[in-house]
Order: sequence, then structure tokens, then C-alpha cells
Amino acid sequence: MKTKKITFLGLMVGYSLILYILETYIPNPLIVFFPGAKLGLTNIITLISLLILGLKETFIIVTVRVILSSIFTGPMSYLLFSIGGAYLSLILMYLATKIKGFSTIGVSIIGAIGHNIGQLLVASVIVENLLVVTYLPFMLVTSLVTGFFVGLVSKFCYPKMVKMGGSLIDINR
Repeated sequence: MKTKKITFLGLMVGYSLILYILETYIPNPLIVFFPGAKLGLTNIITLISLLILGLKETFIIVTVRVILSSIFTGPMSYLLFSIGGAYLSLILMYLATKIKGFSTIGVSIIGAIGHNIGQLLVASVIVENLLVVTYLPFMLVTSLVTGFFVGLVSKFCYPKMVKMGGSLIDINR
């Protein structure tokens, strides 16, 4: 990898960690109705990275972010939940970008749904009870709200990030 590309990847990891930490300080009204719900601000960086860099580089960014954020938060279970949610979200967002007609917001909502499904599957394995998945309909409601928000922010940030990334790396690979 070129030095400029590695620099851009490092910036994206840094941005996602900043958003992760920032999110812990933002009051979340959704948690009252849906325990465990989060805005998913780090998905802004995941989505923008996926659109600019592609799957391979975004996988690297997500992996480093998941490991570092799990170190910050503590228990090993957080790492498992993060892996389950982040990787399924990334895969589904990647597939959605390959389907013609999906907007940035649509891709983000698919990612939010994937994140919640991934986390609930991990939870069902940890507690050894598939009934945890019955919480999915409630989490899907939060996926629509948070996915829309993340997609909207990503849509407006994307052009700026392309300019920044374009000056650091060859976007056309």
C-alpha cells in the first residue's frame, strides 16, 4: 500500500474512533424504548469508506476500529457483539452498493439492519437461546431511524471525504 493510502486509512480509523467515543456522551432517546440501541455514528465512516475505497480497505478500517473500541470499553463480550454487527453490516452494505437503485440512505439502512441482526445472533449464541432473536422487530424500528440518520449524514459528508481522499490516494485504484 502506498503511504498516502495508509494515511487515509489511519484517518478513517481515527474518525471512527472519535465518533465512537463521542457517541457515548450523546444522550440517546431511543434507549428508553429499545435497550441497547445506539445511533451508530461509526457507521458514517464505514459507509463513506466503502463508497470511496471499496470492501477490502473498509474491512481493514472496521477491524482496527472494532478491536480498538473494544479495548476502550472493556469486556470481551463487547468485542464479540461488535464483530457480529460490524461485519454483517459491512457485507450487506457492500452487496447493497452492487444493486442498482440503492441510495446512500438505503445502503445505510441495510447496514443498520445487518448490524442489529449480527448482534442478536451473537447474543443468541452467548446466552444459548435463539429466542433472543424475537427482539429483532423492535431493533428493526431503530434500524430505520438510525440508518436513515447515518445515511443522511454520510450523503452530505461523502463529497468532502472524496476530495480529501482523492488528494491522498488514487480513488480509481
